[in-house]
Amino acid sequence: MDHFEQLGVSRAATTTEIKKAYRKLANKYHPDRNDSSEAKETFQLIQQAYEVISDPKKRSLYLKNNYTVITDPREIADSFWQSALK
Repeated sequence: MDHFEQLGVSRAATTTEIKKAYRKLANKYHPDRNDSSEAKETFQLIQQAYEVISDPKKRSLYLKNNYTVITDPREIADSFWQSALK
């Protein structure tokens, strides 16, 4: 899952918005506050997402490596068909 989706913020979110979203989710899923079986795993994913996108250097690397701009839509179709026909 995408780190931005994990925190529920847009890719253009400010540091303040990211921190606010992280705190809200951290309070909701912290294992000390939430007894569900999925809380610990979700909390760890939230922490990892926050760690990456709250730091400007890590965020730019994440965006650069995970969200390349595809200028030609045929590239998507070609890669889809190549993987589908294997």
